[in-house]
Amino acid sequence: MLPTDMAAIKPTFTLLLLGVWAVVLLGSCYAESDDEDDFKEQKPDGSPTYLKMAHYAVSTQTEDKKVYDTVVKLEYVGTKVREGNTTYDLEFTTAPSNCTIGQVAYSAEKCLPTGPAKENCLTYVHVVLPANTTTVEDYECDDII
Repeated sequence: MLPTDMAAIKPTFTLLLLGVWAVVLLGSCYAESDDEDDFKEQKPDGSPTYLKMAHYAVSTQTEDKKVYDTVVKLEYVGTKVREGNTTYDLEFTTAPSNCTIGQVAYSAEKCLPTGPAKENCLTYVHVVLPANTTTVEDYECDDII
């Protein structure tokens, strides 16, 4: 009687083991991904930090320019927080400012637009704590038509 009982247990155990592995593998497919879909849309005027981040991004863009651009309007903000670090997904319009690069430091209060908005810009700004470093990534602008 014992051999037949063991014969019934072996396939049952195998099926149980396969079921556990299927759950583990399928569960891993539903893990949260690390892509842009994780950004949470914010109101552009919801925090002064958002505009500060846009101005910071603009202040870093000096290559092949004589004057700083300045932020005219913040159009879109998305935020993503991971392990205490924040990434801002920003969209804004810019115009040339009255501040000459190399003569004055960029200031959101002093570097004012000299005309209407000329470009739509998109960028990511990363703030890493506790090192307190801020970096700009993928800064891209297109002319306003």
